[in-house]
Amino acid sequence: MFKHCLLVLMLACLALPSLAAEESIPFFQPPNTPYLNSPQLTLDSSDFNTISLKIKANQAGSARLMWANNYDPQFNQAKSVWFYVKKGSHSYYFNLPSQNPNWFGWLKGLLVYPENNLPIELQKAKLTSGGWLTNLLSGWQEYWGPKGRLVIGSTINLIPSSSLWGRSINLYLYWATALFFGVAFILNFFKQRPNKKKAQTAVAQAFKQTARQTLILAIIFWLGLTLNSDYNFWQIFKDHLGRYAGKTLAQKRAVAYGQEYYDFLLFAQQKLPQKPVEFGLISSNYAPELQARIFLVPHIYTADFQNQSCQYLLVFKPSQEQLATLKNYASYAILNPSAFIMKRHTIK
Repeated sequence: MFKHCLLVLMLACLALPSLAAEESIPFFQPPNTPYLNSPQLTLDSSDFNTISLKIKANQAGSARLMWANNYDPQFNQAKSVWFYVKKGSHSYYFNLPSQNPNWFGWLKGLLVYPENNLPIELQKAKLTSGGWLTNLLSGWQEYWGPKGRLVIGSTINLIPSSSLWGRSINLYLYWATALFFGVAFILNFFKQRPNKKKAQTAVAQAFKQTARQTLILAIIFWLGLTLNSDYNFWQIFKDHLGRYAGKTLAQKRAVAYGQEYYDFLLFAQQKLPQKPVEFGLISSNYAPELQARIFLVPHIYTADFQNQSCQYLLVFKPSQEQLATLKNYASYAILNPSAFIMKRHTIK
């Protein structure tokens, strides 16, 4: 009876963190935007270490969870986690302090950005103080997620690896190998029950046995890393094969950029001057400059569009906050009300 009570008490203690703080977060999709946004929040991030999302999708893809805080009120890649979205309705768990060091301060908002125009339905979102189970689920999801193939530091292990709780899986394997070597050496040494006269021989024999066993373990770990890396590349290959196979270059760009954004870049390519100019870009889309800086060569992209050297500004599906920053520009060419080019006012 006592043992059963003790077991129940231990399980209850493990579950207590997940019952502490909990906050349901509603999400909405602003007009003409690809992302889902929370209302403005004022929550202390130290009270919550886990976000759970229940997402329904008709096809598999990837997405980013971003947040804004009082130190940096913008949504950006530095304050984000990247994850796979599976087909169907599934729950996703993120232990954010372990996955991203920028989870701190007062939380001002959350944003879910589906990549490649992936249509999703966010059915439920909840901030909690997670326990051991949610931490385990978060680590499992992170390990098999898209943030793989990372080489941390100047490691001799050239096989890129996935992350686990914010660190390369290589780090855990190095420590596991070192711990295994130490324990195996001690066991192999005392297994021979050496006396003082045969101690030196016993040490050499134990070292040989341990080295052989550690080599076998290292090969097993190496094979595991290889399979994980191959799995990541296979996921990318399947995704690209389904989206790009049999398509022309223009069709591939439309898929990669999104048809509307690709049409806008074609429009900008026609309307910008023939000689190279500096241009800025604002959009509610995630990282739109990545495609623009390549597609619009020889024109030069600048992140600081308030600088006097930036003469043209591309505007694609801007937010209300972004529209408020356009006072130094006038209309130049319009594709549609949410996609247009502006030119800096000429000072006379």
